[in-house]
Amino acid sequence: MSRATLINAVLFQVVWFACVLGGAAGTSLWGALTVLALVGFSAWVGMLRHDLPFVCAGLFAGFALDTGWIQLGILDYGGAQVAPAWIVLLWCGLGLTLNHSMQMFTARPLLGGVLAGATAPLSYLGGERLGAVSVPDPVAMAWVGLVWAVVFWGAFAWARSGIERRALAAAPDAEPA
Repeated sequence: MSRATLINAVLFQVVWFACVLGGAAGTSLWGALTVLALVGFSAWVGMLRHDLPFVCAGLFAGFALDTGWIQLGILDYGGAQVAPAWIVLLWCGLGLTLNHSMQMFTARPLLGGVLAGATAPLSYLGGERLGAVSVPDPVAMAWVGLVWAVVFWGAFAWARSGIERRALAAAPDAEPA
């Protein structure tokens, strides 16, 4: 594992805790500051241009999915009717890992999707233990896991296509015969 991959993984763990603990405390500021640090890291390693589409996708997917789970009664963010900013920031932070610490799953998007789906309920249940979210029916988290599996299967496949395009662009042109 490269140093940059390790830094990205550690920074994402900081983002997770800052977003969740901030959410429990009623603030998104902690999450915003740590996501900005992860954005800064992406810029520092020269990947920001490649990471921004995943940040935007995380923003829209996170808002839509978590709002949907609120409306379905699967998650409760203190009575909020739409996904709170801290969880959307967490999704943005997750988008900043696809080309870095989670890049290993781009070679096997289905495996990455299955693992994301299997761990998604644990992430939300961890957030519940820390006071950021309520999970009224833990069995319903199976739906969250299934959706995450599909979403991340697609995200890892999308990230792989970007890696392949960058590799082709960097390859020297073949000599004519």
